Amino acid sequence: MRHADVVIIGGGVGGLSAAWHLTRGGARVALFEREPLLASHASGRNAAIFRQVDHAATHARLAKRSLELLGALAPETPALARTGGLYVGSAASVEATLALARRCEVEASAVAGAADLAAISSPLGDGELRHGVHVPGDGVLDVHAIVQALARASREAGARIAVGAEVAAVVVERGRAVGVRLASGETVTAGAVLIAAGAWATALGEGCDAPLHLVPYRRHLVMLDTDRRSVPGPVVWRVDPGEEAYFRPESGGLLASPCDEAPWPPGTPPADPDVAALLAARLARLAPALTEARVHRTWACLRTMAVDREVVVGEDPRRPGLFWMAALGGCGMTCGVALGEVAAAAIGHRPSAFDAELSPARLVGARAVASGVAAP
Repeated sequence: MRHADVVIIGGGVGGLSAAWHLTRGGARVALFEREPLLASHASGRNAAIFRQVDHAATHARLAKRSLELLGALAPETPALARTGGLYVGSAASVEATLALARRCEVEASAVAGAADLAAISSPLGDGELRHGVHVPGDGVLDVHAIVQALARASREAGARIAVGAEVAAVVVERGRAVGVRLASGETVTAGAVLIAAGAWATALGEGCDAPLHLVPYRRHLVMLDTDRRSVPGPVVWRVDPGEEAYFRPESGGLLASPCDEAPWPPGTPPADPDVAALLAARLARLAPALTEARVHRTWACLRTMAVDREVVVGEDPRRPGLFWMAALGGCGMTCGVALGEVAAAAIGHRPSAFDAELSPARLVGARAVASGVAAP
């Protein structure tokens, strides 16, 4: 295919979701993924947590819509294990989380006292925190099943999905994005180009003189071996700023993160050998017994953020034909399928309830970004 209605750059959950929605509407789509496998970076290396109540009401609305769409995408394969989510912290942090849940009409209930917290997640019985919010509809997503279902449905509707196909540049003519040039030298023309390239989005925008202030951050995940293997439980997340950490059951142990952030260049980041100490420090008050657990495996992934920490979806006001689906920043698996719908609507020049909140126009004029982020 040397011409498409829409070219999508990036084969993570965002790009694949946009491809699915666009092909359902009859568009001819070409999607290019630089890696040999789809969802190789942020979409495939995260904790797969479905969390409805985050820092913004927008995310709760998108999460609800994503679940509806996942039901239509693969009704025979449940994509979400509803383990529940338990969000703990200071009285003020928990009160704010509960208030946001109620405002967004997300089912949630307050939990108070060590005994009640431990009844939902036994490791918390040793901790010092006494306040929590239980969200029974949260849980763990089957990332592999979601990615495969999106790719299969898009291909069946006629999308060309190419892996190992790096986009070198967005092609611009007379101020308009008109296609892409691959690293192989091939040029594919299109009526619209969607940048859904995660940590690589910034460089692609800069390359066509449409920079946005997007920064990739490294975050670690740690598999812990514990003696609580027979005890299932919810996602547990401390929500106090500066003290965030989470853990959830995984493969007979626990998958945990100290919710660390460090600016990092695009790629597969190496794991910091000192992250176990940081995690232990974060768990010391949350669930002290877990600080003695053996570290089985550690890895890192990238989460790309906009300067205002909100997702970016929509047409670039400086460059007609150029669309963004970027800065998913950790909510990609929770909200990604709905964000694909928003992106498809923008490309089709149809209004969406999320246009004002997510538009790239809000970031135009933010401080300039140097190409790439230097590793510390």
